[in-house]
Amino acid sequence: MSSAAPGQARIAVSPLGYLWGTVDATPLEQMAQAYADLHDIGFTAVRVDVPDDLPVDDYAHWLRIYDLTPATGIFAATFDGTEALPDMLERARRTAAQHTALGLDRVMLIPDPVPYRLARPAVGAGADPGTFARAVAQIAAAAGVLAAEGLRPLLHPKVGGLVETEAEVLGVLDTLDAALLGFGPDTGHLRWAGMDPAALVARYADRVGAVQLSDVFADYARPTRRGRGKSYAELVATRRVWAEPGAGVVDLDAVLAALPPRFDGDVMVEIERPSSDSVYHSYVQAHEWAAAHLAAALT
Repeated sequence: MSSAAPGQARIAVSPLGYLWGTVDATPLEQMAQAYADLHDIGFTAVRVDVPDDLPVDDYAHWLRIYDLTPATGIFAATFDGTEALPDMLERARRTAAQHTALGLDRVMLIPDPVPYRLARPAVGAGADPGTFARAVAQIAAAAGVLAAEGLRPLLHPKVGGLVETEAEVLGVLDTLDAALLGFGPDTGHLRWAGMDPAALVARYADRVGAVQLSDVFADYARPTRRGRGKSYAELVATRRVWAEPGAGVVDLDAVLAALPPRFDGDVMVEIERPSSDSVYHSYVQAHEWAAAHLAAALT
């Protein structure tokens, strides 16, 4: 599966599933196993995730070893006030320096999970106007730093974060100017939190700079099916939350159809957590789905 030419959409992959499948390995061992497998399977572009203790030039060398090109990475923070704002903004600067050094021009801006929302996932637990207003202000500050350093920040909502529900996603995107913040949706996270991913992509088509194609099973896609008091960790441990792309209930074809004409971002195949005992097999399954659906949809 080849990378696209400049100015065209590119098919990429997130190695996130390997964080679950090789939990006893060091970060570098996880990365080496993931990159070797993903290259062997046929992926050619991988989400950037530079380990804290690895210089960016060494990371670029690792990518070249496995014949992989860097794809849209992440900047994550909880935006809940637990991290001092100057510290968070300095991390944003370092992230931007890494990504631009690797030739990237955009980044997913992720409101990371907070404990009380992981305890009651995908329902906007503990929603509070003041907390949300602070999160929006900090997201704006981080987006401003990333943009000033040469990256287009893309809001990437996740289950468990302070931007989790549809009202919160709309609240951020409709409050902050499109020139400051784009949109980088994750289809599975949106669907699990009760949204229609294709409708949101269509609504903000002019702001979509990248998209992660993840999927969820039907089992816990509705709040009434999640059981009383079940946490994110407990639900995910069943392996019936996250599905390999194309194996769940997200209408991924509709998402692809909703992308704007001449879309030039990364379309990232993501397995949040493999449903199979074999991480390798899960990524083979994902690659087979991508080969059958993505190339034609993005031409």
